[in-house]
Amino acid sequence: MIYGIDLGTTFSAIAHVNPLRVPVCLPLGEGNKTTIPSAVLFAEGNRAHVGEEAIDLSYLPDTLLVEHAKRSIGLQNGQSWNYKGWRYTPEEISALILRKITQLVAQDGSFEPVRDVVVSHPQYFWMNQKEATREAVDLAGLNLVATITEPNAAAIAYGIFNPAEEGERNVLVFDLGGGTFDVTLIRIGGRTRFHMLGSDGDSQLGGMNWDGQIVNLAKEKFGHDAGVDFDDVATPEQHIELRKLAEKAKIRFSSPIVDMNRFSFEGGNNKLFIEITRDQFNSICRPLVERCLERCNRLFQKTGYGWRQVDEVLLVGSSTRMPMIQESVERAAGKTPRLDKEPKLMVAKGAAMWGRWVSDKIIDPRWGEAEEASVSGLVAHERPDVVGRTAHGLGVLVKRGGREVVESIIKQNAETPCEEEQTYATDRDGATAILAQLYEGESEEPAECFLMGDARLDGLPPRPKGQRVQVKFKIDVSGRLEVTVRDVETGLEKVKRLEKSVLRNGQGGAQADPATRRRHLAEIVVI
Repeated sequence: MIYGIDLGTTFSAIAHVNPLRVPVCLPLGEGNKTTIPSAVLFAEGNRAHVGEEAIDLSYLPDTLLVEHAKRSIGLQNGQSWNYKGWRYTPEEISALILRKITQLVAQDGSFEPVRDVVVSHPQYFWMNQKEATREAVDLAGLNLVATITEPNAAAIAYGIFNPAEEGERNVLVFDLGGGTFDVTLIRIGGRTRFHMLGSDGDSQLGGMNWDGQIVNLAKEKFGHDAGVDFDDVATPEQHIELRKLAEKAKIRFSSPIVDMNRFSFEGGNNKLFIEITRDQFNSICRPLVERCLERCNRLFQKTGYGWRQVDEVLLVGSSTRMPMIQESVERAAGKTPRLDKEPKLMVAKGAAMWGRWVSDKIIDPRWGEAEEASVSGLVAHERPDVVGRTAHGLGVLVKRGGREVVESIIKQNAETPCEEEQTYATDRDGATAILAQLYEGESEEPAECFLMGDARLDGLPPRPKGQRVQVKFKIDVSGRLEVTVRDVETGLEKVKRLEKSVLRNGQGGAQADPATRRRHLAEIVVI
């Protein structure tokens, strides 16, 4: 069995496809909860609490709480966390969360052990962030069969049970989770046709920002009434409690019949009572809603579409339950958006469905190509047809007009899977090697793009400059890149698969070799 996992910024979930071919999320712990907080608390004795317990116990001395690691995963200047002589990277934090999920599934005893998985990631992730996600899965000891973008996963979960009665429709997937925001336009046809038209997003925008606005309002009132700064007098437990109260207040405001939230909180020896009206909540969070809509407009600028060309709006992610989101989207789109009863579980369900198609050999896990034969009762017109888009441009460093520039080979928002090839000439006499430096970004200035790595072809005979070199980029439906550098004269070539996060040199546990990192994580007792 291949499981689907939504490795989220604030919450994570796992799903499988049951014998009725329906994707369902698995219970994770007591109370049949289907998500766990993406939080890790390091404690004495080489122990790590993962999930709700990590947050609840974070007030304990000599502990370290890590949350929202996904916001930094794979980034060159991303955050890392020091504890007991080891600097933990976001990949290692994510690996511990994955280990906890597999343990909870095993403890339930009703399902097969988790081994083969499909893991989702935001559409706008840079190449190194996607590879860092793969590295996290590897560090967790799992076999990553494939990755899938979150909007594609959500669209699959929605489309297979809500097929168009006729023709195709343009669906805007508005995905506001706890820590990140994705907006994607997808053309859906029938139950199995999902063609992405374009996307945008914000890795620093999610429901936690709404929580933060309530926290700030409470702290402001505290300073006014108590005459001291909350952060100066509050204990760690009181900080945690205020954050939890803020999140509960936001959730209560997700009910349209709640117009007022009242709660008391403590800072030091001071206890205060606060009332927040819906109008206040909407007012302080209006800039956050506008950031979402700005991303929607950027998406439309990229694609040439507009709100009028959107047939349906699909709300995904737990934060879309807030009426202010639903009302703002409805005003912009001119139609009532669709909200699943469990919006935060749609990505995991779609990832599980992708895994089922791979397991049944209906599609290739990387290229999304259907097998020729009918499998599991599918006929030809029911075979999955999934097309993605590149979040960023991909190119190589070349010399032009006496200066080095990045020349794009695959453009931003190009359909995936795809492959493109360009021919260049060597720039010096006597060279016996060809070096292609690989960049991601929209600018031709190298300093404004991300260096992904390089592909080097050695063993060539010394020759004069001007020899032809072909560079081919091949990218799969999930956005993984394969580069081939070929010397035309000799026919020699080098194939480079970007399968490691290359921008974290010197960061965290990455200073250790992979075997040491795996051994260290394996020694941690996950609770």
